[in-house]
Amino acid sequence: MLFDKQNTQLKALPDFSAFQFTSQGIAGSTTRQVRFINQKEPDVYNLDLGDWDPRNQQSGSITDNGDMNKVISTMMLIIELYTERYPMRTVRLKGNTKEKSRLYRIALDMHVNHLLPLFDIGLEEERHFFFQKPRGREAFDNIAFLLKRKPGLCFTVHTIQTTLSSHSLLFGNPVSVELHRNIQVGVVSVGSTN
Repeated sequence: MLFDKQNTQLKALPDFSAFQFTSQGIAGSTTRQVRFINQKEPDVYNLDLGDWDPRNQQSGSITDNGDMNKVISTMMLIIELYTERYPMRTVRLKGNTKEKSRLYRIALDMHVNHLLPLFDIGLEEERHFFFQKPRGREAFDNIAFLLKRKPGLCFTVHTIQTTLSSHSLLFGNPVSVELHRNIQVGVVSVGSTN
């Protein structure tokens, strides 16, 4: 499902390390959060998507509110914005739960034709499986996808700029990102799921 031509409203920290957006579904509106978490490897940032609940700082679960196609498309749009700002960084898609791993695979499958003109997409080798082979679905749940922006134009956000208005190359819709220093960020543990 692609975006309609409506303006997508996002909130982000000034360094783009966290984004928030509200999606509408069958149970009403849900605030979602996308975070980019630095990994041990230089210039590799793990993406974490989760529901945001200000009462529970342990963000991370994703409720199905009947709006997953919109959530997935917004997540891909955020990856586009993040890598436009930081073109040398690689975004790592590996969920910290089986559900998130499957969601990321679905997201890539849904949007691969839109992503390929802008991104190089690869697989991360899982070194901890060198001596043991995973069986069945577990093999798919341990795949990490890497997205790296192909060379091209990128923008910069100046420290005094508080709103970014852009146009998505992936989906063709206008995007507004409001930069906030006070977005509350949930704490999520990112690691391998064995």
